[in-house]
Amino acid sequence: MKIYIIGPPASGKTTLAKKLSEKYNIEYFELDLLVFDDKNNHQRNSDNDILSDFNNILIKDDWIIEDVGRSKFIRGLELSDKIYYLKFSKFQIIKRIIKRWLNQRRGIESYNYPPTYAQLFDFFKIANSYFKKEEKKLNLIKKYEKKVIYLDSKNK
Repeated sequence: MKIYIIGPPASGKTTLAKKLSEKYNIEYFELDLLVFDDKNNHQRNSDNDILSDFNNILIKDDWIIEDVGRSKFIRGLELSDKIYYLKFSKFQIIKRIIKRWLNQRRGIESYNYPPTYAQLFDFFKIANSYFKKEEKKLNLIKKYEKKVIYLDSKNK
């Protein structure tokens, strides 16, 4: 089974990926970890490295991928059996970003990068950018409509 999860920051993509991974015994991949090298001060990896790593995931028999819907990873949508689209309002995401950041600061929730004030504002920028492009993301997955499952705060 090949599953692709798309949603804004703090929408629960990783949580859903972990749950599906446990349920189906399939490895999951956070594409943020392909794009950014968190062991090297969150620097962006080269496009060649990113696409090479991504293609190594796609050749596996089974996978679960979670991402914000970057167009460079469209091949994953094409090859997936199911696409989960996590739909939340901008207001809901802002609340979730703040809650996550506070939980990370308190040590209640794990993180890939330290929960600094700069990181919090960076997440706000990322979320804002996501919502500016959300219509484009929704149009991108329309051609895969038969395998798309839409989840929101009511049915997630």
